[in-house]
Amino acid sequence: MPATVTDIAILDDDRIVPFAVEGADVRGRVVRLGPLVNDVLRRHDYPQPVSALLGEALALTALLGSALKFDGIFSLQTKSDGPVSALIADYVSHAKSGSGTLRGYAIYDKDRDFGNADLSFRGLIGAGHFAMTIDQGKQMERYQGIVALEGDSLAACAQAYFQTSEQIPTAIHLAVSQLFERPQGRDAPTATGGAWRAGGMLIQYLPKSRLNLPPDAEFDEPEDWRRSRMLMETATDLELTDPAIASETLLYQLFHEDGVRVFEPQALKFGCRCSRLRLENVLRQYSRETLSELVEDGKISANCEFCNADYHFDMEELVTG
Repeated sequence: MPATVTDIAILDDDRIVPFAVEGADVRGRVVRLGPLVNDVLRRHDYPQPVSALLGEALALTALLGSALKFDGIFSLQTKSDGPVSALIADYVSHAKSGSGTLRGYAIYDKDRDFGNADLSFRGLIGAGHFAMTIDQGKQMERYQGIVALEGDSLAACAQAYFQTSEQIPTAIHLAVSQLFERPQGRDAPTATGGAWRAGGMLIQYLPKSRLNLPPDAEFDEPEDWRRSRMLMETATDLELTDPAIASETLLYQLFHEDGVRVFEPQALKFGCRCSRLRLENVLRQYSRETLSELVEDGKISANCEFCNADYHFDMEELVTG
């Protein structure tokens, strides 16, 4: 029996599809996050606006991290003075299998009433900086790029980074939504409890000869790049997150007149690197006196901010175990 559109879309979740617009020196990637992003966000009791921001950060991290051609870690972090003071996400690349693992969390003002807050990107984030880090392992030097948080969206901040720091014309569209099921016999979806979804698309102008423009130089857009960028901008948030629209279908709808080639998809899954053993080894480095200051209710407890797992230790197992 041939696969239906719905079947294809289910297989489309939690993966990245690289592509090229033929003859336009344009390369890109599409990411669709379903169970993965829902799992990450459901592990924390974030207010809706915070969940939406972290969903965008996860989609952006997947788009950027999947460009790694080696085993390494790509990290994205914002640090700012707004109600959402930090977004942290990282992508671990598994080059041999062509896959990656993704995780993330947010730090926010838990006393803030987000129901009456300025829910714009700038209202939630405030002023600060945006950092991207590539860690190639212990034997290689770590690379980090930091720019001010400029723009009215996370996508705009990333675009500004590539334009000023890498001189690579880049366009990014990020989207987050909740998928509600309409109860039988009712006309409206339920107000809460919808599964989270996220999607994103990135395209870059990568001519064979690099542009190497000065940071303050004005980029004179080639017609092919302008057309590709404008076509990408016609994609709606719904098209990027709708489980009934596969990535390949969306790419064909946008770029079929110019010719679009898709490459081998990259699978994604949630992956937290915390473990009881790792934390135990860290705690064993402290003296009994220092550990005694951490004891509460007879236990030393710790929580992983990424996966929200709790770990509990007895003092004696850390000192004499």
